[in-house]
Amino acid sequence: MATVPAAAAVRTTPLLLVAVLFGAVAAFLASQALWPLTALAVVVAVAVLAGGVWMTGRKESREL
Repeated sequence: MATVPAAAAVRTTPLLLVAVLFGAVAAFLASQALWPLTALAVVVAVAVLAGGVWMTGRKESREL
C-alpha cells in the first residue's frame, strides 16, 4: 500500500475540496433528474482531482 507524505496531502487538500464541491453539485443535479449535467459535474470533479494529483507527483519527482 502506498503512503502519501503529509506535504502532498496538504497540497492536494484544496483540490479535494473542489472535487467534493463538484460532487455535491452532481448530487443536487441528480436529485433534480438533470443527468447530463450530473455526468458533466462528475467528469469535471474527477479531472480536477486527477490533474492535481498528477501535478503534485510531477513536482515531487523534480525535487528528488
